Amino acid sequence: MTSLRETLGAAARRAVARGLPSAILDRAPALRGTKFLAEAARRAGRRGAKPFQMVNVGACDGALFDDVTPWLHRIPGARAVLVEPIPYNQARLRANYPDAGRFVIEPVAITRESGTISVRTFDATALESGKLPIEFIGCSSVTDTNLMSGVNAWGEADANFDRFRPYLKDIEVPSETLQAVLDRNGIDHIDAFLVDCEGADWTVFDQLDIARYRPGMIKIEIGALRPDEIGQVLVKLKTAGYHVGLYAEDVWAFA
Repeated sequence: MTSLRETLGAAARRAVARGLPSAILDRAPALRGTKFLAEAARRAGRRGAKPFQMVNVGACDGALFDDVTPWLHRIPGARAVLVEPIPYNQARLRANYPDAGRFVIEPVAITRESGTISVRTFDATALESGKLPIEFIGCSSVTDTNLMSGVNAWGEADANFDRFRPYLKDIEVPSETLQAVLDRNGIDHIDAFLVDCEGADWTVFDQLDIARYRPGMIKIEIGALRPDEIGQVLVKLKTAGYHVGLYAEDVWAFA
């Protein structure tokens, strides 16, 4: 249950975001994101307004370490396609977003060709029992990221990682192209597009037809990307005319 402190903190952040001039918001992309979502919540009640629609690739459980997806509960009538290939996270995601009519969970990985793919993840029983740090819930990956190898994750080489290594395993999951998932769900507009795929983020974002969907807000995690892929993300956004800002390991962009 959300604590009073968390509730007041979220309210304060929304109030600050609404009151700040755009020049400051440009330097605080996360605050600008809060303003965008708060405005979407206000617009949602207007007659004839299209339902707010989110596509989140790598949704995890839609709650942990996520300051955007929980807005689905605050924006009246909001809808979402939540892409999450890990069964453990799918169960948590459905528990957090039980309305299957508005919140579709796609149990696939997004790849350049449809089929199956191997994903490295942590054992669900160990996660549930608390044997692993809570952040490992969101660290499954189709790539060999630092967190999956213990190198440069918590220092040059984390000596504690050997304690976690036995709980790593590879699972096979179905994979689809991004467009196939969007077409299957009849997506004709996207208000917010999120990508958090632990190193496969450019593979996903590269497939987005940005001219066709023109999301109002795009958020992409870049912390596990190669430098050339980070550059490709930024070039695609800037070429499309988006206002781009960096905060922590995320790129925030606004149409």
